[in-house]
Amino acid sequence: MDLSFLANEGSPFAFGRVAHGDTFVNRTSEKKRLATNFASKVNTTLISPRRWGKSSLVKEVGLAMNKANKKYKFAYIDLFSIRTETEFYEAYAKEIIKCTSSKWSEWANIASEFLKNITPKISISADKSHEMDITFDLKDIKKNYDTILNLPEKIAQTKGVKIIICIDEFQNITSFTNHISFQKRLRSFWQHHQHVTYCLYGSKRSLLVQMFEKRSMPFYKFGDVMYLEKIPSADWHPFIAKAFISSKKTIKPKQVDLIVDTMQGHPYYVQQLSYLLWIRSSKVVKDEEVFASIEDLVNQNANLYERETEAMSNSKVAIIRAIASGYNSGLSRAEVIQEFRLGSSANVTKTLKALDLDELIDKRGGEYFLIDPAFELWFRKRFLGKSFTSNN
Repeated sequence: MDLSFLANEGSPFAFGRVAHGDTFVNRTSEKKRLATNFASKVNTTLISPRRWGKSSLVKEVGLAMNKANKKYKFAYIDLFSIRTETEFYEAYAKEIIKCTSSKWSEWANIASEFLKNITPKISISADKSHEMDITFDLKDIKKNYDTILNLPEKIAQTKGVKIIICIDEFQNITSFTNHISFQKRLRSFWQHHQHVTYCLYGSKRSLLVQMFEKRSMPFYKFGDVMYLEKIPSADWHPFIAKAFISSKKTIKPKQVDLIVDTMQGHPYYVQQLSYLLWIRSSKVVKDEEVFASIEDLVNQNANLYERETEAMSNSKVAIIRAIASGYNSGLSRAEVIQEFRLGSSANVTKTLKALDLDELIDKRGGEYFLIDPAFELWFRKRFLGKSFTSNN
């Protein structure tokens, strides 16, 4: 077994975790815009499909800004598993307190000083991780939610720091009871903060667009809205080539093209496919190794895709079949409806909306695309009889 790669601290590619440093690919303009917004106290909404690198981008900027100026403190909150307003307040307070002091021994004192009207239950694990949990009594929250929501502003003022609060999967608050009232509450406090900046991001485009760009919604015009695009091929080429060269392996430009084009520039899958090829290849990458790696990647997800497709309605499968066949627009045309048995134009509109909410499709420039390129490869082979590398 060849373990020489251990000398280089493992793989030069990152997927399934936040990419940073050498594994973070370009996004120079996005990093500059985001850093400028944070430094200028401009709230930012970041929107893109899942696994396009939002979290990596935000944390890359956060690490750079904190390294340049220790007064910048970043709190990262993930709402993926948050289902209630109470849980939101607890996660919000916990991460704010943690980001303002690197010493776990100070966390309880900070909570006591800045949450005077509330008596939170604080627990800090005894192991080396020193993980902290905060729980609030529901009655305390109802009487003192202003204390919690103003917590970062008061800490920032007292300590002379600048806090940037980054909230992932922000659209999940729309599942809370009375979520419109809750959004109004957040906006009413956050818009007055002078020492705190908010970065709100998520993957459900339709929900986020409605939250931030519909005039009747509380967060309308809350700040700068950024739509994260795919990383251009021109940026992937030097990254992939350099990664292989650093491992004393040779990869041809056309092989890099095949990786990027097959995965449609999708950040997560380009990194994953590059990794699978990297561990499969020897000193000179062979074309058959690229094809085998593509098949390996798709097969790794085949069981998941099978289950997801089995649970779909016939209408959803029919729309996906049409998109995968190259009908990215004009899906309501009579001939398309007839060919793919889509029912009616009203049914097409309804199904497209459902697929969008399921995060299976994305609309760009008036055209619809499947978000997951590996799923598209699997679907084209399973339902259309196309090979993994076929463009027809």
